[in-house]
Amino acid sequence: MMRSKILFPLFILLFSVMIVPFAPKAHAASYAELAAYWAPDFYQDVNSTYGYPADYMTNFDYDGDWVSNNNWENINSYPLKAYAYYSVVETTTHYFIGYYDYHARDDGPLTIDRHENDMEGLLLVIRKDGSTYGSFQLMETLSHNEYYQYTNDPTITTGSDNVDGGVLFRGSHPKVFIQSNGQSPIGGHGNLAYDGSGAPGGDGIVYEYGGTADTVTDATGNYTHHYSYALKSVDEFWNRRNDIGNGHTFGAWGALDGDTYGTDSAKLPWAWDDSTDGATFTGDFIADPAHMIDTHLNGLGTFSHVYVNNQYYTHRLQISSVTSLANRDPFGGASDIFVKFRANGSGVSDDRLWKKNDAAVGTAYNVAWGTMDASAGAQYSSSYNDRYVAQPPNTPMNIEIYDSDGTSGDDGMGELDSAPAVGQTVTWTNAVTSNGQAKVTATIEAVR
Repeated sequence: MMRSKILFPLFILLFSVMIVPFAPKAHAASYAELAAYWAPDFYQDVNSTYGYPADYMTNFDYDGDWVSNNNWENINSYPLKAYAYYSVVETTTHYFIGYYDYHARDDGPLTIDRHENDMEGLLLVIRKDGSTYGSFQLMETLSHNEYYQYTNDPTITTGSDNVDGGVLFRGSHPKVFIQSNGQSPIGGHGNLAYDGSGAPGGDGIVYEYGGTADTVTDATGNYTHHYSYALKSVDEFWNRRNDIGNGHTFGAWGALDGDTYGTDSAKLPWAWDDSTDGATFTGDFIADPAHMIDTHLNGLGTFSHVYVNNQYYTHRLQISSVTSLANRDPFGGASDIFVKFRANGSGVSDDRLWKKNDAAVGTAYNVAWGTMDASAGAQYSSSYNDRYVAQPPNTPMNIEIYDSDGTSGDDGMGELDSAPAVGQTVTWTNAVTSNGQAKVTATIEAVR
């Protein structure tokens, strides 16, 4: 009896020691969990003039199909359940979490204001600080081809664009205002930071993330009624990005097929562009958000451009060095060389990112954005020389070298051309350009 009393406690002690190492541990949040944790509260202004349902945010396939050009007509025939779309891109220092509100109609007093389908959105920049969900750093919103930047951090300052204000929160959820149809001056459904004011016109609703997709039953009142929304991955669109044609999801690259009050007017994030906000380019919002944010704002602190996860680009372009082989200055001096990437004819880099004044003939200069004599100055938080773009398969890619001559016009110093197929990588090592006036070391990778 004495022996059994001694051995039983000893057995329990040994067993407990054995199982301690296998106790559950805290885990890093999944992308879906991150998106849910930071999901905004949407203060949706509504306008009865154009029908409340035209302002509701919902899922694109609310009518049971992925056809774009029947969504205007079907809006009153199906329940509009509350959904927003999300994306997550990750670098070694940050998460870039996008939220996108889809509306079946963009309506207004003028025909030019109207089009079938609409998508606006915002981007949260979350610093990876070792905690499960990270910490909020800033928010950037889209409102009809204009970007707006908001932060509560006074160390973040103007870059190529201004800080437009601060952000209100409910717990971890930033508050975002969505404009109604027919509301001036920024157009229907533009996203801005919510400033705490009442609903314009006295009618508005609030969407709060709850994981379930409610159907709005009453839109009257000054943000009186609150509804739960659910999240869907923007992958539902991204995976259909090449479904292009009349009667399909897209009518053109990144533009939803629409045939009511304008053709293919509603764009997805990889086709968004705010050309007035410095050296950012079409699609940067989702394809290269680190570049976009670091261009727009300064004082970001430790900020990496190395992506851990980014599935929303199709081509990676990298230029390592440029060598001038000719003096193209009109007054006989050395060339002021810069590089321009073009994807499908559209520029995705220029002299605002990198330039070398008075480049010595025969000297290879390393290329890194914001270094040397870039016309936008040394504005970037860390050195990098990649560009990530979203383009259709087999898109022509051009690397063009110029001598910058200001108002007198830039002199072409030749180019290198390619149209890599998906899965193909094209590499040039000290390759001479088409007219023999420069050499380039560069890579173009078509990943998907």
